[in-house]
Amino acid sequence: MSQRNSILNFDSGVARIACFCGLFMGLVGSILAQGVGTPDFIQTPVGPVRIGSEVLPVDETEIPDKDHSSAQEEVPRAELTGLIEAQLELQYSVDNQEYDQAIPLAERVVELTKAEFGEISTDTAISISNLAEMQRRVGLHEESGINFLASIELFREIDGMTTPTAILPLVGLGVAYHGLGDYPQALGILEEARSINRRNFGLLNEEQITILDHMSNSLIRMGLYEDAERQKLAGLDIMERMHGSDSVEVIPALYKHARWLRGSSRFDDARAYYVRAMNIIRATDGPESALLAEPLRAIGNSYRAQRIPAGSGISALRRALKFLRSQNEPDKLQIAETLRNIGDWHTAFSKVGPTGNEYREAWDILNELEDGEILQRRWFYNPSDVLKINPSTQYLADPGEPYVTEGYVLVSFDVSPAGQALNVSVLESEPSGFKDEATILSIERSRFRPRMLDGEMVTATGITRKYTFLYVPLSKQ
Repeated sequence: MSQRNSILNFDSGVARIACFCGLFMGLVGSILAQGVGTPDFIQTPVGPVRIGSEVLPVDETEIPDKDHSSAQEEVPRAELTGLIEAQLELQYSVDNQEYDQAIPLAERVVELTKAEFGEISTDTAISISNLAEMQRRVGLHEESGINFLASIELFREIDGMTTPTAILPLVGLGVAYHGLGDYPQALGILEEARSINRRNFGLLNEEQITILDHMSNSLIRMGLYEDAERQKLAGLDIMERMHGSDSVEVIPALYKHARWLRGSSRFDDARAYYVRAMNIIRATDGPESALLAEPLRAIGNSYRAQRIPAGSGISALRRALKFLRSQNEPDKLQIAETLRNIGDWHTAFSKVGPTGNEYREAWDILNELEDGEILQRRWFYNPSDVLKINPSTQYLADPGEPYVTEGYVLVSFDVSPAGQALNVSVLESEPSGFKDEATILSIERSRFRPRMLDGEMVTATGITRKYTFLYVPLSKQ
Protein backbone atom coordinates (compact mmCIF):
# COMPACT_ATOMS: atom_id res chain seq x y z
CA MET A 1 0.00 0.00 0.00
CA SER A 2 1.68 3.15 -1.10
CA GLN A 3 0.67 6.45 -2.54
CA ARG A 4 2.32 7.73 -5.70
CA ASN A 5 5.39 9.76 -5.02
CA SER A 6 6.10 11.86 -8.06
CA ILE A 7 4.85 12.51 -11.55
CA LEU A 8 7.04 14.04 -14.20
CA ASN A 9 5.60 15.14 -17.52
CA PHE A 10 7.52 17.28 -20.01
CA ASP A 11 5.68 19.25 -22.71
CA SER A 12 7.53 20.33 -25.83
CA GLY A 13 6.84 23.98 -24.98
CA VAL A 14 7.25 24.34 -21.21
CA ALA A 15 8.42 21.71 -18.76
CA ARG A 16 5.47 20.97 -16.49
CA ILE A 17 6.64 19.25 -13.34
CA ALA A 18 4.27 18.02 -10.68
CA CYS A 19 5.95 16.52 -7.63
CA PHE A 20 3.94 14.43 -5.24
CA CYS A 21 4.94 13.70 -1.67
CA GLY A 22 4.01 10.27 -0.33
CA LEU A 23 3.93 8.69 3.08
CA PHE A 24 4.89 5.07 3.45
CA MET A 25 3.98 3.07 6.53
CA GLY A 26 7.00 1.28 7.92
CA LEU A 27 7.51 -0.67 11.09
CA VAL A 28 10.42 0.76 13.20
CA GLY A 29 9.76 -1.15 16.13
CA SER A 30 11.88 -1.12 19.15
CA ILE A 31 10.66 -3.44 21.84
CA LEU A 32 12.36 -2.86 25.13
CA ALA A 33 12.66 -5.56 27.73
CA GLN A 34 12.03 -3.96 31.11
CA GLY A 35 12.40 -6.95 33.38
CA VAL A 36 9.42 -8.26 35.30
CA GLY A 37 6.30 -6.14 34.83
CA THR A 38 3.83 -5.02 32.20
CA PRO A 39 4.90 -5.10 28.55
CA ASP A 40 6.44 -2.03 27.03
CA PHE A 41 4.77 -0.52 23.97
CA ILE A 42 6.20 -0.68 20.47
CA GLN A 43 7.10 2.55 18.72
CA THR A 44 5.86 2.15 15.14
CA PRO A 45 5.92 5.55 13.36
CA VAL A 46 3.95 6.25 10.23
CA GLY A 47 7.12 7.16 8.23
CA PRO A 48 9.60 7.23 6.72
CA VAL A 49 8.76 10.02 4.33
CA ARG A 50 9.97 9.81 0.75
CA ILE A 51 9.70 12.69 -1.66
CA GLY A 52 10.15 12.29 -5.39
CA SER A 53 11.69 8.85 -4.98
CA GLU A 54 10.17 7.23 -8.03
CA VAL A 55 8.62 8.21 -11.33
CA LEU A 56 5.19 6.80 -12.12
CA PRO A 57 3.20 6.90 -15.36
CA VAL A 58 1.03 9.97 -15.80
CA ASP A 59 -2.73 9.70 -15.95
CA GLU A 60 -3.47 11.49 -19.20
CA THR A 61 -6.81 12.68 -17.86
CA GLU A 62 -4.93 14.84 -15.34
CA ILE A 63 -2.30 16.41 -17.65
CA PRO A 64 -3.89 17.83 -20.83
CA ASP A 65 -2.23 17.53 -24.19
CA LYS A 66 -0.21 20.58 -25.19
CA ASP A 67 -2.59 21.36 -28.06
CA HIS A 68 -5.45 21.80 -25.59
CA SER A 69 -3.62 23.51 -22.73
CA SER A 70 -4.42 27.09 -21.86
CA ALA A 71 -2.06 29.81 -20.71
CA GLN A 72 -3.44 29.43 -17.16
CA GLU A 73 -2.26 25.83 -17.05
CA GLU A 74 1.37 26.68 -17.75
CA VAL A 75 3.55 27.07 -14.68
CA PRO A 76 5.83 30.12 -14.46
CA ARG A 77 9.43 29.00 -14.16
CA ALA A 78 9.98 30.91 -10.88
CA GLU A 79 7.06 29.13 -9.17
CA LEU A 80 8.05 25.78 -10.62
CA THR A 81 11.61 26.13 -9.33
CA GLY A 82 10.34 27.19 -5.91
CA LEU A 83 8.25 24.04 -5.54
CA ILE A 84 11.05 21.76 -6.62
CA GLU A 85 13.58 23.45 -4.37
CA ALA A 86 11.22 23.30 -1.38
CA GLN A 87 10.66 19.59 -1.94
CA LEU A 88 14.36 18.88 -2.30
CA GLU A 89 15.14 20.81 0.87
CA LEU A 90 12.35 18.96 2.68
CA GLN A 91 13.75 15.62 1.49
CA TYR A 92 17.21 16.62 2.74
CA SER A 93 15.85 17.51 6.19
CA VAL A 94 13.92 14.24 6.40
CA ASP A 95 16.92 12.18 5.34
CA ASN A 96 18.94 13.84 8.11
CA GLN A 97 16.10 13.51 10.63
CA GLU A 98 15.99 17.29 11.07
CA TYR A 99 12.25 17.35 11.61
CA ASP A 100 12.14 20.77 13.32
CA GLN A 101 13.66 22.28 10.20
CA ALA A 102 11.41 20.16 7.99
CA ILE A 103 8.17 21.66 9.33
CA PRO A 104 8.47 25.14 7.72
CA LEU A 105 9.66 23.48 4.53
CA ALA A 106 6.63 21.17 4.55
CA GLU A 107 4.39 24.20 5.13
CA ARG A 108 6.00 25.90 2.13
CA VAL A 109 5.41 22.79 0.00
CA VAL A 110 1.74 22.85 1.00
CA GLU A 111 1.42 26.51 -0.07
CA LEU A 112 3.16 25.92 -3.42
CA THR A 113 1.20 22.74 -4.08
CA LYS A 114 -2.09 24.54 -3.47
CA ALA A 115 -1.03 27.28 -5.88
CA GLU A 116 0.04 24.70 -8.45
CA PHE A 117 -2.77 22.14 -8.24
CA GLY A 118 -5.55 23.89 -6.34
CA GLU A 119 -7.02 23.67 -2.84
CA ILE A 120 -8.92 20.47 -3.66
CA SER A 121 -6.47 18.05 -5.23
CA THR A 122 -4.78 14.77 -4.43
CA ASP A 123 -1.41 16.54 -4.53
CA THR A 124 -2.52 19.04 -1.89
CA ALA A 125 -3.88 16.25 0.32
CA ILE A 126 -0.56 14.42 0.12
CA SER A 127 1.45 17.53 0.97
CA ILE A 128 -0.78 18.24 4.00
CA SER A 129 -0.35 14.63 5.15
CA ASN A 130 3.42 15.00 4.94
CA LEU A 131 3.30 18.21 6.97
CA ALA A 132 1.25 16.36 9.60
CA GLU A 133 3.86 13.61 9.73
CA MET A 134 6.66 16.11 10.32
CA GLN A 135 4.65 17.66 13.16
CA ARG A 136 4.01 14.23 14.66
CA ARG A 137 7.70 13.41 14.65
CA VAL A 138 8.53 16.42 16.83
CA GLY A 139 5.65 15.74 19.21
CA LEU A 140 3.19 18.35 17.94
CA HIS A 141 0.38 15.84 18.15
CA GLU A 142 -2.53 18.29 18.21
CA GLU A 143 -1.32 20.20 15.15
CA SER A 144 -0.47 16.90 13.49
CA GLY A 145 -3.96 15.54 14.10
CA ILE A 146 -5.59 18.66 12.62
CA ASN A 147 -3.59 18.32 9.41
CA PHE A 148 -4.06 14.56 9.13
CA LEU A 149 -7.81 15.17 9.43
CA ALA A 150 -7.68 17.87 6.75
CA SER A 151 -5.82 15.45 4.47
CA ILE A 152 -8.38 12.70 5.09
CA GLU A 153 -11.28 15.03 4.27
CA LEU A 154 -9.61 16.09 1.02
CA PHE A 155 -8.92 12.52 -0.09
CA ARG A 156 -12.52 11.56 0.66
CA GLU A 157 -13.96 14.59 -1.10
CA ILE A 158 -11.99 13.63 -4.20
CA ASP A 159 -12.21 9.82 -4.17
CA GLY A 160 -14.99 8.82 -1.76
CA MET A 161 -15.31 7.71 1.85
CA THR A 162 -13.54 4.36 1.45
CA THR A 163 -10.69 5.53 -0.77
CA PRO A 164 -7.42 3.74 -0.02
CA THR A 165 -5.62 7.10 -0.17
CA ALA A 166 -7.20 7.94 3.21
CA ILE A 167 -5.62 4.95 4.96
CA LEU A 168 -2.22 6.48 5.69
CA PRO A 169 -3.50 9.78 7.09
CA LEU A 170 -6.07 7.82 9.11
CA VAL A 171 -3.22 5.87 10.66
CA GLY A 172 -1.39 9.15 11.26
CA LEU A 173 -4.48 10.59 12.95
CA GLY A 174 -4.72 7.53 15.16
CA VAL A 175 -1.06 7.86 16.13
CA ALA A 176 -1.63 11.56 16.88
CA TYR A 177 -4.48 10.72 19.26
CA HIS A 178 -2.24 8.08 20.84
CA GLY A 179 0.40 10.76 21.37
CA LEU A 180 -2.23 12.96 23.04
CA GLY A 181 -3.14 10.13 25.40
CA ASP A 182 -6.63 9.58 23.95
CA TYR A 183 -6.17 5.86 23.43
CA PRO A 184 -9.85 4.89 22.89
CA GLN A 185 -10.17 7.51 20.13
CA ALA A 186 -6.89 6.34 18.61
CA LEU A 187 -8.14 2.76 18.61
CA GLY A 188 -11.39 3.68 16.89
CA ILE A 189 -9.62 5.57 14.11
CA LEU A 190 -7.10 2.77 13.59
CA GLU A 191 -9.94 0.25 13.36
CA GLU A 192 -11.50 2.45 10.66
CA ALA A 193 -8.18 2.52 8.78
CA ARG A 194 -7.94 -1.26 8.94
CA SER A 195 -11.53 -1.67 7.74
CA ILE A 196 -10.82 0.48 4.67
CA ASN A 197 -7.56 -1.40 4.11
CA ARG A 198 -9.29 -4.78 4.12
CA ARG A 199 -12.11 -3.53 1.89
CA ASN A 200 -9.65 -2.31 -0.74
CA PHE A 201 -6.85 -4.87 -0.52
CA GLY A 202 -8.42 -8.04 0.87
CA LEU A 203 -8.68 -9.72 4.25
CA LEU A 204 -5.16 -11.19 4.18
CA ASN A 205 -3.04 -8.32 2.88
CA GLU A 206 0.20 -7.71 4.77
CA GLU A 207 -0.11 -3.92 4.91
CA GLN A 208 -2.75 -4.09 7.64
CA ILE A 209 -0.21 -5.61 10.04
CA THR A 210 1.32 -2.19 10.74
CA ILE A 211 -2.17 -0.93 11.66
CA LEU A 212 -2.55 -3.90 14.02
CA ASP A 213 0.74 -2.91 15.66
CA HIS A 214 -0.56 0.61 16.28
CA MET A 215 -3.77 -0.84 17.72
CA SER A 216 -1.68 -2.97 20.07
CA ASN A 217 0.14 0.16 21.25
CA SER A 218 -3.10 1.85 22.26
CA LEU A 219 -4.55 -1.28 23.84
CA ILE A 220 -1.44 -1.64 25.99
CA ARG A 221 -1.79 1.94 27.18
CA MET A 222 -5.39 1.12 28.09
CA GLY A 223 -4.16 -1.86 30.13
CA LEU A 224 -5.84 -4.37 27.78
CA TYR A 225 -2.84 -6.63 27.37
CA GLU A 226 -4.72 -9.72 26.19
CA ASP A 227 -6.51 -7.70 23.51
CA ALA A 228 -3.16 -6.21 22.48
CA GLU A 229 -1.66 -9.66 22.08
CA ARG A 230 -4.62 -10.75 19.99
CA GLN A 231 -3.77 -8.01 17.50
CA LYS A 232 -0.17 -9.21 17.37
CA LEU A 233 -1.26 -12.80 16.86
CA ALA A 234 -3.66 -11.68 14.12
CA GLY A 235 -0.71 -10.16 12.28
CA LEU A 236 1.28 -13.38 12.61
CA ASP A 237 -1.75 -15.41 11.46
CA ILE A 238 -2.02 -13.30 8.31
CA MET A 239 1.60 -14.06 7.42
CA GLU A 240 1.17 -17.78 8.12
CA ARG A 241 -1.99 -18.03 6.02
CA MET A 242 -0.40 -16.13 3.14
CA HIS A 243 2.93 -17.95 3.06
CA GLY A 244 2.53 -21.15 5.07
CA SER A 245 3.42 -21.74 8.70
CA ASP A 246 6.75 -23.42 7.85
CA SER A 247 7.89 -21.11 5.06
CA VAL A 248 10.97 -18.92 5.04
CA GLU A 249 8.74 -15.91 4.39
CA VAL A 250 7.12 -16.24 7.81
CA ILE A 251 10.44 -16.11 9.72
CA PRO A 252 10.52 -12.29 10.09
CA ALA A 253 7.01 -12.45 11.56
CA LEU A 254 8.18 -15.11 14.04
CA TYR A 255 11.08 -12.87 15.10
CA LYS A 256 8.74 -9.95 15.45
CA HIS A 257 6.33 -11.84 17.68
CA ALA A 258 9.21 -13.22 19.72
CA ARG A 259 10.41 -9.67 20.35
CA TRP A 260 6.91 -8.76 21.47
CA LEU A 261 6.88 -11.65 23.92
CA ARG A 262 10.30 -10.72 25.22
CA GLY A 263 9.12 -7.15 25.72
CA SER A 264 6.28 -8.61 27.77
CA SER A 265 8.84 -10.50 29.91
CA ARG A 266 7.58 -13.82 28.53
CA PHE A 267 11.05 -15.07 27.81
CA ASP A 268 10.31 -18.80 27.53
CA ASP A 269 7.55 -18.18 25.00
CA ALA A 270 9.85 -15.86 23.03
CA ARG A 271 12.59 -18.48 22.88
CA ALA A 272 10.08 -21.04 21.60
CA TYR A 273 9.42 -18.85 18.56
CA TYR A 274 13.14 -18.49 17.91
CA VAL A 275 13.51 -22.28 18.08
CA ARG A 276 10.65 -22.62 15.61
CA ALA A 277 12.45 -20.24 13.24
CA MET A 278 15.65 -22.28 13.60
CA ASN A 279 13.79 -25.44 12.63
CA ILE A 280 12.52 -23.77 9.46
CA ILE A 281 16.03 -22.52 8.61
CA ARG A 282 17.57 -25.97 9.10
CA ALA A 283 14.89 -27.57 6.90
CA THR A 284 15.28 -25.05 4.08
CA ASP A 285 18.92 -23.88 4.25
CA GLY A 286 20.77 -26.64 6.05
CA PRO A 287 22.08 -27.30 9.58
CA GLU A 288 25.13 -25.01 9.21
CA SER A 289 23.30 -22.02 7.74
CA ALA A 290 24.51 -18.56 8.69
CA LEU A 291 20.84 -17.63 9.07
CA LEU A 292 20.85 -19.56 12.35
CA ALA A 293 23.00 -16.86 13.90
CA GLU A 294 20.14 -14.38 14.32
CA PRO A 295 17.80 -16.58 16.38
CA LEU A 296 20.75 -17.97 18.36
CA ARG A 297 21.89 -14.46 19.26
CA ALA A 298 18.33 -13.56 20.23
CA ILE A 299 18.09 -16.61 22.48
CA GLY A 300 21.38 -15.80 24.17
CA ASN A 301 20.47 -12.14 24.66
CA SER A 302 17.05 -13.10 26.06
CA TYR A 303 18.70 -14.90 29.00
CA ARG A 304 20.73 -11.78 29.73
CA ALA A 305 17.61 -9.61 29.54
CA GLN A 306 16.00 -12.06 31.96
CA ARG A 307 19.06 -11.69 34.21
CA ILE A 308 19.70 -15.45 34.18
CA PRO A 309 23.36 -16.48 33.58
CA ALA A 310 22.32 -19.83 32.11
CA GLY A 311 24.94 -21.85 30.24
CA SER A 312 22.49 -22.24 27.36
CA GLY A 313 22.60 -18.47 26.89
CA ILE A 314 26.33 -18.07 26.35
CA SER A 315 26.36 -21.35 24.42
CA ALA A 316 23.80 -19.95 21.95
CA LEU A 317 25.96 -16.86 21.39
CA ARG A 318 29.08 -18.95 20.79
CA ARG A 319 27.24 -21.19 18.34
CA ALA A 320 26.06 -18.11 16.45
CA LEU A 321 29.66 -16.92 16.20
CA LYS A 322 30.79 -20.35 15.01
CA PHE A 323 28.19 -20.47 12.21
CA LEU A 324 29.10 -16.98 11.05
CA ARG A 325 32.83 -17.65 10.98
CA SER A 326 32.43 -20.96 9.14
CA GLN A 327 30.96 -19.34 6.02
CA ASN A 328 32.98 -19.02 2.83
CA GLU A 329 32.37 -15.26 2.89
CA PRO A 330 31.81 -14.35 6.53
CA ASP A 331 29.62 -11.34 7.31
CA LYS A 332 32.00 -9.14 9.30
CA LEU A 333 29.29 -6.89 10.67
CA GLN A 334 27.30 -9.82 12.08
CA ILE A 335 30.49 -11.26 13.56
CA ALA A 336 31.23 -7.93 15.25
CA GLU A 337 27.66 -7.76 16.60
CA THR A 338 27.92 -11.26 18.01
CA LEU A 339 31.27 -10.52 19.62
CA ARG A 340 29.69 -7.43 21.18
CA ASN A 341 26.87 -9.61 22.52
CA ILE A 342 29.35 -12.06 24.03
CA GLY A 343 31.23 -9.14 25.59
CA ASP A 344 27.95 -7.88 27.05
CA TRP A 345 27.31 -11.32 28.55
CA HIS A 346 30.68 -11.38 30.29
CA THR A 347 30.24 -7.81 31.53
CA ALA A 348 26.83 -8.71 32.94
CA PHE A 349 27.70 -12.00 34.64
CA SER A 350 31.47 -12.41 35.09
CA LYS A 351 32.43 -13.05 38.73
CA VAL A 352 36.11 -12.28 38.26
CA GLY A 353 35.73 -9.29 35.98
CA PRO A 354 35.37 -9.23 32.19
CA THR A 355 38.51 -9.19 30.07
CA GLY A 356 36.97 -7.08 27.31
CA ASN A 357 38.61 -9.23 24.64
CA GLU A 358 35.40 -9.63 22.64
CA TYR A 359 34.84 -5.87 22.66
CA ARG A 360 38.38 -5.30 21.38
CA GLU A 361 37.94 -7.86 18.62
CA ALA A 362 34.63 -6.32 17.59
CA TRP A 363 36.31 -2.89 17.50
CA ASP A 364 39.11 -4.22 15.28
CA ILE A 365 36.61 -5.74 12.85
CA LEU A 366 34.73 -2.47 12.64
CA ASN A 367 37.99 -0.81 11.61
CA GLU A 368 37.74 -2.86 8.41
CA LEU A 369 34.20 -1.72 7.55
CA GLU A 370 33.20 1.34 5.56
CA ASP A 371 31.00 2.80 8.32
CA GLY A 372 33.00 1.21 11.10
CA GLU A 373 33.94 4.45 12.83
CA ILE A 374 30.28 5.46 13.09
CA LEU A 375 29.39 2.07 14.55
CA GLN A 376 32.29 2.21 17.01
CA ARG A 377 30.93 5.44 18.42
CA ARG A 378 27.34 4.19 18.37
CA TRP A 379 28.16 0.94 20.16
CA PHE A 380 30.94 1.93 22.51
CA TYR A 381 30.84 5.62 23.39
CA ASN A 382 27.74 6.02 25.53
CA PRO A 383 27.57 3.16 28.06
CA SER A 384 24.38 1.14 27.56
CA ASP A 385 22.74 -1.21 30.03
CA VAL A 386 23.81 -4.84 29.65
CA LEU A 387 22.32 -5.95 32.96
CA LYS A 388 19.45 -3.72 34.01
CA ILE A 389 18.29 -3.86 37.62
CA ASN A 390 15.16 -1.82 38.18
CA PRO A 391 14.52 0.03 41.45
CA SER A 392 12.15 -1.51 43.97
CA THR A 393 8.46 -0.98 43.21
CA GLN A 394 7.50 -0.83 46.87
CA TYR A 395 5.00 1.97 47.67
CA LEU A 396 4.41 2.73 43.99
CA ALA A 397 0.93 3.16 42.51
CA ASP A 398 -0.88 1.77 39.47
CA PRO A 399 -1.93 4.12 36.64
CA GLY A 400 -5.64 3.81 37.42
CA GLU A 401 -5.44 4.70 41.10
CA PRO A 402 -7.01 7.97 42.32
CA TYR A 403 -4.66 10.94 42.85
CA VAL A 404 -1.79 9.14 41.11
CA THR A 405 1.17 11.44 40.41
CA GLU A 406 4.38 10.99 38.43
CA GLY A 407 7.67 11.20 40.30
CA TYR A 408 11.27 10.84 39.21
CA VAL A 409 14.86 10.43 40.31
CA LEU A 410 17.72 11.79 38.18
CA VAL A 411 21.10 10.25 38.98
CA SER A 412 24.66 10.79 37.78
CA PHE A 413 27.45 8.22 37.85
CA ASP A 414 30.66 7.04 36.22
CA VAL A 415 31.17 3.72 34.43
CA SER A 416 34.43 1.84 34.96
CA PRO A 417 36.27 -0.12 32.23
CA ALA A 418 34.72 -3.25 33.79
CA GLY A 419 31.20 -1.87 33.31
CA GLN A 420 30.46 -1.05 36.94
CA ALA A 421 28.79 2.14 38.15
CA LEU A 422 30.91 4.34 40.42
CA ASN A 423 30.26 7.60 42.28
CA VAL A 424 26.48 7.36 41.99
CA SER A 425 24.70 10.49 43.19
CA VAL A 426 21.20 11.94 42.98
CA LEU A 427 20.96 15.18 41.02
CA GLU A 428 17.23 15.75 41.39
CA SER A 429 14.24 13.85 42.71
CA GLU A 430 10.54 14.43 43.18
CA PRO A 431 9.37 13.77 45.81
CA SER A 432 12.74 14.30 47.44
CA GLY A 433 14.11 11.20 49.13
CA PHE A 434 11.19 8.93 48.22
CA LYS A 435 13.03 6.65 45.78
CA ASP A 436 16.58 8.03 46.01
CA GLU A 437 18.22 5.09 47.79
CA ALA A 438 16.35 2.48 45.75
CA THR A 439 17.50 4.13 42.52
CA ILE A 440 21.12 4.40 43.67
CA LEU A 441 21.10 0.72 44.64
CA SER A 442 19.64 -0.31 41.27
CA ILE A 443 22.36 1.61 39.39
CA GLU A 444 25.12 0.10 41.54
CA ARG A 445 23.80 -3.41 40.90
CA SER A 446 23.38 -2.89 37.17
CA ARG A 447 26.16 -3.39 34.62
CA PHE A 448 26.99 -1.28 31.58
CA ARG A 449 28.89 -1.72 28.34
CA PRO A 450 32.06 0.31 28.97
CA ARG A 451 33.18 3.24 26.86
CA MET A 452 35.91 2.47 24.35
CA LEU A 453 38.42 4.86 22.81
CA ASP A 454 41.00 3.71 20.28
CA GLY A 455 40.09 0.10 20.97
CA GLU A 456 40.53 0.17 24.76
CA MET A 457 38.03 0.42 27.63
CA VAL A 458 38.14 3.70 29.56
CA THR A 459 36.20 5.25 32.42
CA ALA A 460 33.14 7.23 31.30
CA THR A 461 32.18 10.09 33.61
CA GLY A 462 28.97 12.05 34.12
CA ILE A 463 26.55 9.42 32.81
CA THR A 464 22.93 10.17 33.75
CA ARG A 465 19.75 8.12 34.05
CA LYS A 466 16.24 9.27 34.91
CA TYR A 467 13.92 6.84 36.66
CA THR A 468 10.22 7.77 36.54
CA PHE A 469 7.42 6.20 38.58
CA LEU A 470 3.85 6.69 39.76
CA TYR A 471 2.89 7.30 43.37
CA VAL A 472 0.07 8.71 45.50
CA PRO A 473 1.14 11.72 47.64
CA LEU A 474 0.80 11.27 51.38
CA SER A 475 -1.69 14.12 51.48
CA LYS A 476 -4.03 12.13 49.23
CA GLN A 477 -3.70 8.76 50.97
